[in-house]
Amino acid sequence: MSELKITRGSGEIDPKRVKLAETAAKENAPRLARGTLKLGETLKAARGGSYAAMAELKESVSTSDFPFLFNQLVDYGIINAYAQLPSVWQTFAARTTVTDFRPQRMRQWYEDLSQLPEQGGGETRVPQALPRVPELSEYPAFTLGAEETSYGIAKYGKRFPFSWEVFINDELQVIMDLPGRMAKTANDTEDILALRTLMGPNGFNPNFINTEWDFGDLVPAGNVLQDNPPLTVSALEKAFADVSMRRVNGRIVTVNSWTLMVPPSLEATAQRIASVMDYTEIVEEDGVTREYTYPNPVQGRFNIVVNPWIPVVDTSDSMPTSWYLIPSGGSDGVNRAIVVPFLAGEEVPDVRISSDTGRPVGGGDMDPYRGSFTHDDVQFRVRHILGAQGLNPAPIVASRGDETPTHS
Repeated sequence: MSELKITRGSGEIDPKRVKLAETAAKENAPRLARGTLKLGETLKAARGGSYAAMAELKESVSTSDFPFLFNQLVDYGIINAYAQLPSVWQTFAARTTVTDFRPQRMRQWYEDLSQLPEQGGGETRVPQALPRVPELSEYPAFTLGAEETSYGIAKYGKRFPFSWEVFINDELQVIMDLPGRMAKTANDTEDILALRTLMGPNGFNPNFINTEWDFGDLVPAGNVLQDNPPLTVSALEKAFADVSMRRVNGRIVTVNSWTLMVPPSLEATAQRIASVMDYTEIVEEDGVTREYTYPNPVQGRFNIVVNPWIPVVDTSDSMPTSWYLIPSGGSDGVNRAIVVPFLAGEEVPDVRISSDTGRPVGGGDMDPYRGSFTHDDVQFRVRHILGAQGLNPAPIVASRGDETPTHS
């Protein structure tokens, strides 16, 4: 049995995002290293009283790589801070990239076996198996079908203006900390958008979690567990069985690894269910109450994600009891269930400071914290380009946990 993994709080650091930050650093590393070395030598000489070094330092502001160097050092600080921020969404959604803002189409192919004969050589064909081909008979043909789901990205951001006087009076360095805070807001936006594929202020997102999906005649329609049972061993056992009987275009639904996502209110319940070795079921039979003890049938079958953003996104009365069974990482092993797309080349938040400061009379660049030319104001701005979309509802099960009927 695999060890139980519990993700709680702010989540975990995404190794893919760390890799992106490392790639960005490597691209400009040679130039940055040269500039850093030169800067260090010049500053050391200037502090030692070298007039030539002082003049070179002043001149370099406008004529060398120093502006690039200072900008890159700030950017790397923000990018690295962003890369080290933990997040939750990667536990239940898959990262992908797109090249532009146009709607993207996710096409998932499947075999259309409707043309295959029901019998071959006197043998009944089993669904999803090859039909028997009698001697000197033509091989039967099948076709490929496709299901398309569109998704896209959008631009998210905000701006914070403040006066030069506020910067001068900023004893607690709140203003200087704002770029890092804005990067964290971008990180939080990823978690919130990914979660909105599953839910909204009124509970389940009806475009993805509903009682209408057709998964064959072996199970009730939809991916809401019948009659919304509370989170129990029996309910989870029913959820696993439900998915195993679903069919999409005649093919069974399989999942390699499961994640049970719950709000903080259900953390103890989820952990108890996952860790208990045996459970006792009390039933009424012919007017007699009997107890039966069974080995826990769901132990070791899922990891737990306690998502702190659920109470933020879902403000309905059923939020504290709602729970979700989702393929880990947003994929069932073949098809992606939930994706978070980013714009290629813009996968980390872009945090900027306004620089309409004008120029000193003597030439060179002006520190942006000195304020704008016309109003003495300074502005920070963050931009993050991403999206989130539920693509494949078949391997997902959700329950409000309040025992409301799902089908009349």
